[in-house]
Amino acid sequence: MENKKKIAVLIDYDNFNQDKYFPILFEELNEYGDILIKYAVYSNLEDKTIKDKFTKHGIQPMSQIAYTKGKNAVDIRMTIEAMSLLNKEYVDTICLATNDSDFTPLVYHLQLNNKFVIGAGDNQATETYKNAFNSFISVEKISQPLKPVDKNQNVKNDLIQDLVNKIDKIIDSNHDEQDLADFSYVVLTLKSQMKDFNPKNYGASNKQALPFFQSVLNKHYKIVKVKSTYFVKKITT
Repeated sequence: MENKKKIAVLIDYDNFNQDKYFPILFEELNEYGDILIKYAVYSNLEDKTIKDKFTKHGIQPMSQIAYTKGKNAVDIRMTIEAMSLLNKEYVDTICLATNDSDFTPLVYHLQLNNKFVIGAGDNQATETYKNAFNSFISVEKISQPLKPVDKNQNVKNDLIQDLVNKIDKIIDSNHDEQDLADFSYVVLTLKSQMKDFNPKNYGASNKQALPFFQSVLNKHYKIVKVKSTYFVKKITT
């Protein structure tokens, strides 16, 4: 079983501040391990909602004054705090809650220093930015997942089909003579290609991949258990 991660969370509050996203963020992170640090950096000193939000979610606020006009003081402070975490050996994972792709070089630097880096953001986060992280939490997708009775069924179908296309390619390149591919390998490869892959994005009640394949994707794939190992096979028409 994978060891529980020791997590520090840095929130770009000027960028990531909707109250409904915080419970989702921390619930998802709790599945990775223990959250040891919760910092939020903000520049809007007139925001009267900050105290209640931060108290409710156990977040330590860090106000940051912009000393120079036109410079993003919050980004600089976030980077400083992230760099300071490199010296804390009890922290092995850093979460950056922001949609700002300017943090991409910081993500790579943290990874080069043996930190597992998780991103978190809404639908404004670009795919290129999400792919820089070891894993990404799409809080908006989880808060508004695609439901079977989604009003925009075409959108749901398109997104499911995009997911199926990715899975098909993985299976096609790694199946045996019986067209079976190791299920664990398929899921791990999918997560490496889609850093924000999460069954919850598609309306599942949890992030477990096996029941997701057996329910939402059961028209596309058959799950086969051989002794204690699961395999997945494409259903061809």
